[in-house]
Order: sequence, then C-alpha cells, then structure tokens
Amino acid sequence: MNNKEQKTRLGINGRMKEIVFLCALAFILLFASWKIFYTDDNDVALSATVGSENEQKISRLLGEINGVGKADVMICETEEGVQSVVVVCEGANDLQVVMNVREAVAAALGTEEKSVKIYLKKE
Repeated sequence: MNNKEQKTRLGINGRMKEIVFLCALAFILLFASWKIFYTDDNDVALSATVGSENEQKISRLLGEINGVGKADVMICETEEGVQSVVVVCEGANDLQVVMNVREAVAAALGTEEKSVKIYLKKE
C-alpha cells in the first residue's frame, strides 16, 4: 500500500470516528434536554402529594396548635430563601388561630409573617 492510499484510508477512519462522536453527542444532548424540559405526570403528582420535608414538619407542627385542625403547607422558595408560604387549615375561620399559625410558620422558617398566607380548608 502506498502513502496516498494510507492517508485516504486514515481519513475515512478519522471521519467515521468524528461522525460517531457527533452522533453520540447529539444523543446525549437530546436525552439531557428531554430530562430537563419534560416531566412525567406521575412524578409531578407524587411530588405534589408528598411535599417537602419542611412542609411535612410544619404541617405536623401546626396540627399540634389548638384549633388548627388538619393543615396542608406549601413553601415557595427561590435561591434567596423562602418567598412565601401557603397554609390551608380547618381552623382558619378563627382569627386567633390565623394569628398563631402565621406566627408559628414565620418563626419556623425564619421569614416575615406577611409572607404567610392562610386559608380555610373546605369541609
């Protein structure tokens, strides 16, 4: 085999390697974008029902406060920290309960009381 044939053959092998590499890279990018932008509806439903550990802890804590009853908590966070908190509880029709819940949640999360919103749980 002469020098020219070897260069041609190496050029084809080199191009095949480049094509395989680019195909693999495209597949990885496609998979990564799918994982980032598309979620399974079951995953979303599960995370909505389970809640974070802090949400569960605060929900249990609120259940121990007189008059609150069953409470559901949702914490809205950003990179800066807790943005707001939504509490839905059975005792929200009592002003004293609302004040106690707002104070307890703000203290537990280290946020301002005005960022805690409390609503009455439907029967």
